[in-house]
Amino acid sequence: MNGIHNAPGASHSLYGRSDRWFLLTLVALNYFTIYLHRNLLNYVQIPLQEGLDLTETQIGWLRPAWLIPYCLAQLGVGYLSDRFRRRTVVLSSLLASSCCLAAMGLSRGFGDMVLGRVVLGLGQSCAVPAMASIIADCFTARNRSRAFGIYLFSYNCALVVAGKYGGRLADTAVWHVPVGRSVIDVDGWRMAHFVFGFAGLVVWLFLLFLLSEPDRTGHSAEAQAEPNAMGVWRSAICVLAVPSFRLFALTFALAGMVVSMIQFWLPRHFYRVFHTTYDWNLEDAGVFATFWIQSGTIIGLFVGGWLADWCSARTYRGRVFVQLVGWLVVTPAILVVGTSQTVFLLAGSMLAVGVGVGLYQSNTWTATFEVVDPATRATAVGFLNLGSGVLVHSWFDPVIGWINETVLVNRSSNSLGFLLTSMAVPAAIAAALLAWAMLVTLPRDFRDSNQPPVVE
Repeated sequence: MNGIHNAPGASHSLYGRSDRWFLLTLVALNYFTIYLHRNLLNYVQIPLQEGLDLTETQIGWLRPAWLIPYCLAQLGVGYLSDRFRRRTVVLSSLLASSCCLAAMGLSRGFGDMVLGRVVLGLGQSCAVPAMASIIADCFTARNRSRAFGIYLFSYNCALVVAGKYGGRLADTAVWHVPVGRSVIDVDGWRMAHFVFGFAGLVVWLFLLFLLSEPDRTGHSAEAQAEPNAMGVWRSAICVLAVPSFRLFALTFALAGMVVSMIQFWLPRHFYRVFHTTYDWNLEDAGVFATFWIQSGTIIGLFVGGWLADWCSARTYRGRVFVQLVGWLVVTPAILVVGTSQTVFLLAGSMLAVGVGVGLYQSNTWTATFEVVDPATRATAVGFLNLGSGVLVHSWFDPVIGWINETVLVNRSSNSLGFLLTSMAVPAAIAAALLAWAMLVTLPRDFRDSNQPPVVE
């Protein structure tokens, strides 16, 4: 991989590059695609489980099979994104993700699926730090939260698309695909993997011709000229030495518990609860489990991005305050999601959970960038993912599957509802950690590292 060689930069203003919105659109399209790939499993897991004869505990292991290698690779890939061309990193990741997802459609058992998820995690691991670094360099502190809110909007769209069309493809037990003079029978969950993998290759070709490498901002002249001016260990120590960052990393790990429970287990919960009473199929459960939460998250992302940029112009605590408000909304709402079986009440509660998550997520990276050295932005994002993987995702879903399959087996269809309700605990702890950061550590750690570039 070549060292940093930035293309001739577009003109800059107080708000960033002149082509910032175009580059943001391309990066968001890439995020939409890889998020579609990583979450397809959520909406085809029931026919996949039946087709490969898996237990619920084995199904639970498929998520950490992706997450653990994804998170453990973050330190290395984050450092690479700080030192080398991010365009190359993004394109390589998307190509690997697309090919791997399609190959997973050929799985013959649990071992094949685990291997596929591991390779998918490794392939996708370098994309997010690189994209975060690109966005940070395209925008300034005046509009960075709004940019990240729009960027994250793409993952909400990906969940809705995966829930609807992944579920629809999987609802067809067998697809009859004509190949020449013969017809091949393909299971629905396999077809979903093939179709979404092919879609990723189409997006890869599109980005190959349009995505460019932006200039890096906020770096010293030495860092700009010397790719290895700050080594990997120095970068790591520089990030971990910041108390506010450590609190942000713990909060991010707790957020992973709540979001994982919602994204991976909620469709299964609604399918069990409403399959008999309302005759819901996989598509119905997938759409209901995603539409209201993702609609709320979209609202939270846009409102949170605008509100945080407005607040941060008035106080350095602004972005963390918006995050705190988000968790104060999530905590009571998740209690209702886990206990209610009334569709109308569930819809309102999921909308509230989504708004709170969006308020938090729109400022996760921007708040982090205000306490770390600009030369370690991608490394910091990598550490967030690494910490989340080690502290949560290495054990969370298998344990949930085991508890649901054994300990709570007698609670019938409401076992997952009980586990959903328990997510109010990590949500409340996340709120407490952010309150501590805002009041105690942030006054010492905040740095004005996002000086606006020179107007040309």
